[in-house]
This record gives sequence, C-alpha cells and structure tokens, in this order.
Amino acid sequence: MARGSTTSGAPSAAPSSTASEPAAMAGFELLAHTADVGVRARGATLEEVFEQATLGLAEVLGALAPGRAPPGGPPDGERVAVEVTAGDHGALLVDWLNEVLWLHEARQHAAVVAVRVDQVTGDRAAGGVTFSTTGPPADGTFVKAATYHQLRVGRDGGGWLAEVYLDV
Repeated sequence: MARGSTTSGAPSAAPSSTASEPAAMAGFELLAHTADVGVRARGATLEEVFEQATLGLAEVLGALAPGRAPPGGPPDGERVAVEVTAGDHGALLVDWLNEVLWLHEARQHAAVVAVRVDQVTGDRAAGGVTFSTTGPPADGTFVKAATYHQLRVGRDGGGWLAEVYLDV
C-alpha cells in the first residue's frame, strides 16, 4: 500500500528495505494486526533501531513531522530528555516508546520533529525527542501503549531489528 493510506484506521506500511537490501539499512514499516499496529524498525545500531521505532510510533499517531526546521538550522521545537531503565533491550524499547507516548500526550499531542537516542546499554536507554511547538496537534490513530506482544529486539545480519506492537 502507499504511504498515507489506511487499513482499519491505522496508517499503512511505509517504504521499507527488502531481503535483497542490506539488513543494516535504517527504516521502519508498519505491520498489520487485527487489534494492534506493529512497527518493524531496522538500523545499523541499537540506538538507530530505537530512533526508527520512535518514528514509527509517531507515524501511527499522525505526529511525524520531520524536517520542520529552519533551513540549515536545528529542528524547531522543544527537545525533551528521555531516559528509561529496564532488564533487557526489549523491555527498554517498550518503556522508551511508552515514555515518548506519555510526553506526546502531555504536550497536547504535539508532532515529533526529531529523535535522538544517544545510548542504549543492557539496562538503560537515553536520548531525547523534539516536539513541535508551533504545528497543529497530531491527528492519527490513538495509541494506548507499546506492548510486549510478539516483541522482538535483536541482531539481524549486519545490523539490528526490532518488532513491537502498539495497542490502539
């Protein structure tokens, strides 16, 4: 399906890498599910996978607004630090996404203009998300939470892959 079309009220799959492309290529795609929406994120590093999963969440929320920045300048908006701790990479990703979801809601559903994950270790993830301070609120699918349903975070070829489902 084309980016922007919908299935069951959720945004459809965005362009993604294929089996013939390197596994380390960054990106995300939305996965169909009867009651949830899945995000498959790829990246060369674990940090990049967390960033791509966050962009996937923002896409589902209708809150993805990358590039909303002055020419040659940093993204226009409020950068909010995000730090979570958990027992493993999967739990870190779920906690990270739920923290970003809470921050999005606390900012009246502000659009996400940038994501930066500085470090992911065995029990900690830290970085920040920049939320728009000028654009309209998000108008996508309401997400209740990131879940552990079919959660997967691990090495994939030369990079990393994560699959996480969002309760909508």
